[in-house]
Amino acid sequence: MASSKIIPEMTLFDITEKHPETIDVFVANGYEHVGDESKRSVQGKMISLSQAVKAKGKNLESFLALLESSVKANEDETDITLKTVEDESRVFPSDGDIRVAGLLPCPVRLPLLEAFNEVSQKVTADTGMSVGVRLAAASVGADVLEEGMQAIEDETDLPDIFLSAGFEAFFDKRNMARFKDREVFVDRSWEKLNPLFDGYDLKDPDGHYAMLSVVPAVFLVDKTQLEEGEAVPQTWKELLGPRFEGKVAMPVGDFDLFNGILLTIWKYYGDAGVEAIGRNLLEGMHPSQAAGRFAPKGGQGPLVSVIPYFFSKMAQFNPNAEIVWPTDGAVISPIFMLLKKSSPEGAERIADFFASQEVGEILSHRGLFPSCHPDVENKVPESAPFMWLGWDFIRENDLGALIPKVNEIFIKAGK
Repeated sequence: MASSKIIPEMTLFDITEKHPETIDVFVANGYEHVGDESKRSVQGKMISLSQAVKAKGKNLESFLALLESSVKANEDETDITLKTVEDESRVFPSDGDIRVAGLLPCPVRLPLLEAFNEVSQKVTADTGMSVGVRLAAASVGADVLEEGMQAIEDETDLPDIFLSAGFEAFFDKRNMARFKDREVFVDRSWEKLNPLFDGYDLKDPDGHYAMLSVVPAVFLVDKTQLEEGEAVPQTWKELLGPRFEGKVAMPVGDFDLFNGILLTIWKYYGDAGVEAIGRNLLEGMHPSQAAGRFAPKGGQGPLVSVIPYFFSKMAQFNPNAEIVWPTDGAVISPIFMLLKKSSPEGAERIADFFASQEVGEILSHRGLFPSCHPDVENKVPESAPFMWLGWDFIRENDLGALIPKVNEIFIKAGK
């Protein structure tokens, strides 16, 4: 894997050759010639990053952060600390006295793995029990997770600890939900959640699922496409209206968040709401693409991109971008942890680690995934409401059947 480190002395050509994903970032920030391969290969070799930033009057530190965020969001992450994670095409470990499995959001996966490695070594030293782990990047996709789920036949096949974002893995009756009613899992997290979530009832009333954090979906608006005096959209309801037909990008590739968005729209606006967002779709776009790329003034491209709040860090230096936290609430995709009651000694210590303030701060501060830990200071706008499906909705609906239904409605409306 290429290092993500970019230094001011590197030429624009060197940076873009090493990290092609930065080309869109350069173009979006006024370096149009970088988007032209012939100009990039000639002019790009003649100017360093520090010279280019100075010529445009930009802040070097801020622009470096923007480039490096783009690299980290796009690079194929491989683990440099855990020898036990050899094959990211698998989700569940086949060995270890204590088995830990799941999918971790890409922006925080490596720091979480590094911290976890220390804890697992201490558990092994204290208990003599080995720890088998498969904590793959969430980008491996739904198919790999589905395959792993279907291989589980009974409780003994389950990992002792399972972590992931989204709803399908946890509430589809073909997946983890088939074990919930057997009282297999226990929530060892906090009695009271972070005050940011007061009034949302995120705590599982049945005591099975521990919600560690949430992935909020916000709007990224390309202001170059707004008419004079035209306001940026502030609500999901606005985004469903005819004003945005063919002007919205959705994080279709981020299956956890995307399914959460469709489910939430269906909850509040029914089939008609899902049809509306389908009609308004311009394209499915990875959040890093949306955050790093904007259409030129008067050009084509999404007016509004729905992205995880994390990727707002990539867009914050672009004067033509505005991040909107919806006033009716950012749709959230929860990050859950399951702990098997029958787990061996040491598994509870690992579960307590994942529910710790240390992990909460990694999730919140490095990933902008607000933590449910009561003592974490979450970095979100002063007024940051949420839209959450709610436990009653989850109980009353078969999400394993509802997720394919809302996806079908969305796809048909966009044709």
